[in-house]
Amino acid sequence: MALANLIFNGLHDIQATRFSQLASSAIIIFDHIITLDAEVELIWMSPWSMGKGLFVINRYYTLISVIINNYALFSPSLTDSVRLRFFRWQGWTGLIACMIAEVILQMRLYALYFLNKKVLALMVATFIVSSASSAVIMGSVLNGITAVSHPIPGITFCTPIGVPDYFFAFWIPIIGFESLLCGLALYRGFQTFRASGSLFQSGRHLVAILIRDSVLYFLVMFATYLTNMLVWISASPNLLEVPIAFSVALACCLGNRMILNVREVNREIEHTKEREKEYRDTGSGVTVESIKHQTRQTRSSVFGPSEQLTDIEMAQLRSMRADQSYTGFIVL
Repeated sequence: MALANLIFNGLHDIQATRFSQLASSAIIIFDHIITLDAEVELIWMSPWSMGKGLFVINRYYTLISVIINNYALFSPSLTDSVRLRFFRWQGWTGLIACMIAEVILQMRLYALYFLNKKVLALMVATFIVSSASSAVIMGSVLNGITAVSHPIPGITFCTPIGVPDYFFAFWIPIIGFESLLCGLALYRGFQTFRASGSLFQSGRHLVAILIRDSVLYFLVMFATYLTNMLVWISASPNLLEVPIAFSVALACCLGNRMILNVREVNREIEHTKEREKEYRDTGSGVTVESIKHQTRQTRSSVFGPSEQLTDIEMAQLRSMRADQSYTGFIVL
């Protein structure tokens, strides 16, 4: 009876891991499909920049990891040594995915604080400490584990052996750093509603999008990372891969959405400027109302339903272009 229960639980863990990998892969692929048109228009048709490079790495490195992960979890022919290398690659991939998304978020916050060097120094220093701490824990664990290809007779599956109890500590530095970034975004958001007559106020719609995306990213990723940590504390080693697949998928999708969202708003600003210039130069009957209507038609919110802009907000968005270095850093 005890052996039967052990086999049943093992099969249950294997199925849960495989289904979670398929589910997280579906999230990534679906997000790729529904944002492909925006990617072509906003990323590939723009010049190369730091933001474009981060987007491409975040999007396609994760897509490659989806292919490798599914092959490793479903392939019946991999040896123990190959599966051990897969575990090590998968562990570092999870950390890299988190780091890329955090870099994107830091760049947004740096723009929100008007390229404040002190804020940048705080974020970079904390990011280095957080990433290094998680990397040390990950490296220590991966160097001490082994892998088994056949945990149950007749069943081929990657199973880690020798995972230490402290592995959950990997998530503590990441959660702490994400909390710092969220606090910075909330503080800047509080200042937004108190500011008036400044560049920050004049571009408050674009800034509000940056704040919204940053806070929403934190809420989703905090819940994901906390779930990972709780599962790693209480679950068996066979289930360690269940939540981490979702952390990679969500970090990838939300990081890319932040870049696409801001670039779309910037395109709206450029479109409004072009239409107004045409109106001034040709007097072809293009009215301010028609400009605003067409701009509303082209705008779509990445995280939620479309929002209509008031006349004042349109003027504020246009005036944001007064500071080219600031706005250029935002759109990257």
